[in-house]
Amino acid sequence: MMKIVIKEPVPFFSDGDEDCFFHWLKSIDAVKDFVGGPRGLEVTLTDPVDDPSLRELIGLLTRYGLDMKWLRNLRTEQNEGWFASEKMYWHESVFKD
Repeated sequence: MMKIVIKEPVPFFSDGDEDCFFHWLKSIDAVKDFVGGPRGLEVTLTDPVDDPSLRELIGLLTRYGLDMKWLRNLRTEQNEGWFASEKMYWHESVFKD
């Protein structure tokens, strides 16, 4: 298991928007637990994170405009071909400083 911290989107646009965010997060197979903390949401993930879960995390963070730099730590030899490809819309958000 690995732990990461992500900032929650603030403000949510509505109660439904907040519900959707947390429902989506809970639905990702690699997400085993999360709890709010002073630095943000502390999320426990499986290690390694499977490809479908990584794609869902990319989608969630993109949709809510959250920092994606920590995703670079999920790069593996197995997912490098698609995940680290410069052709992907998230490449700059994840891999460029």
